[in-house]
Amino acid sequence: MAITETLTRKKMTLAEFLALPEDDTSPVKYELEFGELVEVTRPAWEHNELAHELEHIIRSYVRAKKLGRVSGDILVVLDEEKDLSYAPDIVFVATEHLDRIREGRVYGPPDLVVEILSPSTAYRDIGKKKRIYHAYKVQWYWLVDMDRQTIEEHKWTSEGYLLTQVVLPSEVFRPKLFPDLTIDLRELMGLKENETVQKRSKKRRR
Repeated sequence: MAITETLTRKKMTLAEFLALPEDDTSPVKYELEFGELVEVTRPAWEHNELAHELEHIIRSYVRAKKLGRVSGDILVVLDEEKDLSYAPDIVFVATEHLDRIREGRVYGPPDLVVEILSPSTAYRDIGKKKRIYHAYKVQWYWLVDMDRQTIEEHKWTSEGYLLTQVVLPSEVFRPKLFPDLTIDLRELMGLKENETVQKRSKKRRR
């Protein structure tokens, strides 16, 4: 998510945060980080398009295999006592942990968190949020880089996240969490369509 940090953060309890009115017309949304309200600017069209496509791919696989549930842009309350709640781009909750889903939110760690990076979010998703996700034992963490058109897959270990693979634009992503799933990055990132458009443009110029 695109995040803009303000110089002065407003203190707020989790109960107050969850009671905030939803406003889809506002240019910002919010996350709560240890009682501090953090402004989160709404993502751009390309960000949403990629998130929705990847969410659809994962959900279709998970439903077919009856592995759990998948959602995008849902509040994840990692710690009720410490007033900590994020809204990852995509989350997966396995069947054995479905009791963590209640009141339209996830309470506790999802089995998978996916964050899609942008220039304004990378430092936070790769840094602080990654450390916090690890501290609360989110077992799998994917970082999708739209600029580099890559996916990094991280697995939880007691010593920190282990980078299990970096998938390049020309490669197929086979998540270790979902062994039978294959994701063509060229197709996911829209590269095939873009290349076709570029080739047509070149022919017209000749």
